[in-house]
Amino acid sequence: MRHITVSPRTRALIFAALLAPLAACNLQLSTDVEAKDEWTREYPLSEGGTLSITNSNGTIEITGGDVDIVTIKAERIVKAGNEEAAAEQLAIFEIKEDITPDRVAIESVSKGLSFNISRRVNYVVTVPRHAAVALDGSNSSMKVSGINGHLSAKASNGRITATGLMQGAEASASNGVISLTFAEFSDQGITAETTNGAIIINLPSNVNADFSARVVNGAIRHEGLDLRVSEESRRRLDGRLGAGGPMIRLETTNGGITVKGRD
Repeated sequence: MRHITVSPRTRALIFAALLAPLAACNLQLSTDVEAKDEWTREYPLSEGGTLSITNSNGTIEITGGDVDIVTIKAERIVKAGNEEAAAEQLAIFEIKEDITPDRVAIESVSKGLSFNISRRVNYVVTVPRHAAVALDGSNSSMKVSGINGHLSAKASNGRITATGLMQGAEASASNGVISLTFAEFSDQGITAETTNGAIIINLPSNVNADFSARVVNGAIRHEGLDLRVSEESRRRLDGRLGAGGPMIRLETTNGGITVKGRD
């Protein structure tokens, strides 16, 4: 096969030729202009109900409180090459609502051409403490605190942090750290999985659970817990915490696992 070498000058000329038609059409190749607004809602939620948020890009912050309604403040932000395009895209940037007495489901969606457009939504939410929370984000960092219900959190790129948990949790991230702190431990167990990122779990020191941890590139550390090890190697650790019980399953490809007990 014959190999053709292209000089840096020739590559530059080719690139300029490709951009010329775009310039002739007055297409913008930057997203420097920003338009934003605030979207607010309140919803009643029955005892044991679920809040669900799906967000493709942005942050999600959830706080449990002594309230009986869900309060959502969402900042919608659109960036485009000019003010007209940013304002137009903001106007059609929809947040979908699916509401029943026991479920509040919110989804950030957008319509229209996506070329040269950046969209994100930053959520700040207060929920009743009893609520279960389900979060799903492509490029979203998530922070949850003070909920008594079950937590489900999934992020492609972003950190997942939760504190004051009292039920089970399922958390997964492709690229991001997972940090979960439990005030109490229930029979729902814990599952946490990452591809690139560490897993940090804080538990009551007297927890009773079965334990399994797996890493490919990283270390597994534990402290302050009554752990009886049944199998241990560089890449895995199996054992029983206290008298045993619900399963704690932790797994990461590139990152360490740390489990700590506290009084």
